[in-house]
Amino acid sequence: ALAAAVALWRYALRAPAARRAWHARVLKLPLAGRFVLGVNAARFASTLAILSGSGVALLTALEAARRTLGNDVLRQAVDEASARVREGASLSASLGAQKVFPSLLVHLIASGEKTGRLPELLDRGAQNLSRDLERRAMAMTALLEPALILLMGGFVLLIVLAVMSPILEMNQLIR
Repeated sequence: ALAAAVALWRYALRAPAARRAWHARVLKLPLAGRFVLGVNAARFASTLAILSGSGVALLTALEAARRTLGNDVLRQAVDEASARVREGASLSASLGAQKVFPSLLVHLIASGEKTGRLPELLDRGAQNLSRDLERRAMAMTALLEPALILLMGGFVLLIVLAVMSPILEMNQLIR
């Protein structure tokens, strides 16, 4: 039954509208959403930094960086931002208008565009996002350890109660 549910879920996510709705929901989850956004934004910024630093045209670099994103909502945001850049808008204004990417990254891109150091500041943004992800992962791991200990303690308690309950009931019958 579980395998059938997983297969049905994977089949349902083949439809672009369903996959996009799922990706939008994932981004809104309290912990996982920020983590998914951080991973994708760091990957996007790092790729864009490498490509723009190598002299690749911005629109070509945006398309290549878009392909590194694993979330359809973010891909669509980059598509719309690319269209605005093609029309003459700045990259920071285009990404900022999407209201999806972290504001720190958008501000660093704006500074990079103004100072002519876009690759350097994109790389700095990617490093900051990666560092933030590492801190979050460490914090989640630190919180997960006590939670697992409590969960295991609960299982042990249930086993002890399951063993002791019949013994105590037999003791009551004897009296």
